[in-house]
Amino acid sequence: MTTPMKLIIAIIAILLIGAGFYMFDWSEKWERKKAAEANLAAKQEELNALKEAIKELPLLQQQVREKQEELQKVISTKVSNETPDEFVGNYLREIERLVLDQQKTTGDYTFIIKSISPGNPQQASAPAGGSGGAPAPAQETPEALAAFQTRIFTMTLSGKYSTIVEFLYQLGAMKLDRLVTINSLHMSRGGTASETSVGSPTLSLDLPITAYLKTGTN
Repeated sequence: MTTPMKLIIAIIAILLIGAGFYMFDWSEKWERKKAAEANLAAKQEELNALKEAIKELPLLQQQVREKQEELQKVISTKVSNETPDEFVGNYLREIERLVLDQQKTTGDYTFIIKSISPGNPQQASAPAGGSGGAPAPAQETPEALAAFQTRIFTMTLSGKYSTIVEFLYQLGAMKLDRLVTINSLHMSRGGTASETSVGSPTLSLDLPITAYLKTGTN
């Protein structure tokens, strides 16, 4: 092979190597470019969603304020006017009245309070637990309730299922003339074998209830 031919082949080889390197490098850069564009598009969608959420923020804040005001009105008109020293006595009278009302309304005289134990006074915003259970964490406590004194009353009740459900509904409807929240509940079969062999069985309900003290307007 002549020298000029070798020179031409060498030049062609160099050009091919350069072209291959260029194409490989360009392809890699092209893929990075497409990935960057896709990422940019995704970030743009996130930005647009945030902008829409920001537009809704004043409305949501207003709704929260309105709900807080509604809750405060309900509390100020529904919660008994009492001192901390009256808290336990008033609650026991109220819960006994509600149970007696349930007995008369439902005709279920198996529905009774078997035991009730008041816990120590707490603040609604305090995360620490007391006797008989723990209140809701501070971050879950509505602002209107954050400064209230609370007590957790651990109760054991007995009665038929339908009566127990109606009793819980009455608690939710503030028939105690005070705000209460139910921390948890545990229901199990109660009564003797003869009592549960016929008709609706008698159940036992363990119920920690957080009761709120508040100086109301009534």
